[in-house]
Parts: sequence; structure tokens; C-alpha cells
Amino acid sequence: MMYFCILFVSPLYFVLRRKWGAFFVNATLYGLAVIFLISIVGAVIAPLFWTLAVGHASWHLRKELAHEQAELLATKMAQKMAGAQTLQSGHRDE
Repeated sequence: MMYFCILFVSPLYFVLRRKWGAFFVNATLYGLAVIFLISIVGAVIAPLFWTLAVGHASWHLRKELAHEQAELLATKMAQKMAGAQTLQSGHRDE
């Protein structure tokens, strides 16, 4: 669902995430793409601005997913280390 949002209306992605600075940058790029698309002369340049807007949103989503994955991995590692320390301390007591 989020990928379709990024592909077709990329500024909406940042509104949903409440990232207002990124929204302003992306809305500017997306708005330029729409304005150039409406004009016949600028229709050649419009895909460049649309690609920049979609790339900006995609990069942010990729970074966000990588951060979530790193947090999950760190949590799992901390749980395993805590379990290993519990086992080691149990062997020392015996």
C-alpha cells in the first residue's frame, strides 16, 4: 500500500509519517512535475521532477525499513545475550 502511495502521490507518504520538512521538499518537486506536465513545453522535463520526488520518498522508506530491521536485530541479540548470561551464571552457582 505504501509503495503505491509513493509511486502515485509521494507527498502523501510524508504527510502520513508527519515529516513536514521532507513533505515540503517532496511537494515542491511533485508540484513542479505537475506544473511542467500541464504545460506542453515542459512535459519533457516533468518526468525528471517526478522521478526525483519518488526517489526521495523511496529513499526515506528504505531508510526507515532498515532502521526498523536494525532495531529488531538488536533486540533479538540483547535477548540472546541476556539468556546466555543467565545460563553462565547458573553454571557458576552449581
